Amino acid sequence: METTSKGLPIDQGARSGAQGLWNATPCGELDGDKGQLEYFERVERDRYAQQPWQHRYFEFDRFAGKSVLEIGVGQGTDLLQFARAGATCFGADITDRHLELAKTNLSLHGLSADLRKADATRLPFEDDSMDCVYSFGVIHHIPESHLVVDEIHRVLKPGGVVMVAFYYKWSAFHLVKKLIVGGVLRGGLIRLGYRGLLATIETGADGRAVKPYVKLYSKREMRKLFGRFLIDDVSVHQLHADHILPSRIAGAPHKSVPGAGLFGWYVALKARKVSS
Repeated sequence: METTSKGLPIDQGARSGAQGLWNATPCGELDGDKGQLEYFERVERDRYAQQPWQHRYFEFDRFAGKSVLEIGVGQGTDLLQFARAGATCFGADITDRHLELAKTNLSLHGLSADLRKADATRLPFEDDSMDCVYSFGVIHHIPESHLVVDEIHRVLKPGGVVMVAFYYKWSAFHLVKKLIVGGVLRGGLIRLGYRGLLATIETGADGRAVKPYVKLYSKREMRKLFGRFLIDDVSVHQLHADHILPSRIAGAPHKSVPGAGLFGWYVALKARKVSS
C-alpha cells in the first residue's frame, strides 16, 4: 500500500485513473507532431485563447530569479511562461506522458526545468526551498487535497507564494451544462451517477471505464483548505457562452461573456506562507 509523506494511505484508484487517462490523452492535446516546436506553439495559443485571464491573474513574468514549482505540469505550457521570465523551474507530475511532453516543450524553446515523477502528497523537494508553488486544474483531482496543501506549505519559503486554480462548484458550466443539460435532460445522472458525470468533464473520460476523480470547490472551501496561509485573493474566472448555451447558438468557441466573476469555471487563489 502506498502512503503519503505522513504514512497515511492514498487512494491508488484515483492515481491509476489519472495516469490512464492523461497518458492516453494529455491535457490540452492537439493533433500534430509532438516533437516539433510548431505543435507546442499551437498548444500555447489554444490554451491562452481559452484562458486569457491566466496571464493577468498569475503574472508569470514577476517571478524572474525565483524558484517556482508546478504541481501537475501537463504539456509544460504554464511552466514555460515562468521559465521564459527567468525563473528557476521545477515540476512534479504522476503521468509519464506529461513529463515527456513538458521536457520536450521546454527543450524546443531552449529552456529546461527539474521535472520529477512524484505524487503531490510526497513532493521530493526540501523544506523552505521554493519561492512559488503553482498548480492549475490539478489538485481537484486528488482526494487527499489537504495533504497536498500541507506539502505546499512545507516546501515554500517563509513569505513564499502559492497560486492555484480549481474547478468552481457554482459555475454555469457545472450547474447548466453538466447538471441540468448533461445530468437531467440527457440522463447522465441516472446512467453514470454524479461522480461519473463529473468525470466526463475531462477529454477522453466516459464516466464508466475511464473515470478520473473530480471534485469541485466553492470559494469558502478554498479558503478553508488554505487556511494556514495568508490569503491575498480568492476569485472566480472564465465564463464562455457555450457554458450556458448550445454550441450552435453560442457562436465562436471560447467566446467570453459577462458574469465570469460570479459563474466562471475556475476559482483561483493567491496566498502566502506566513513568515516565522
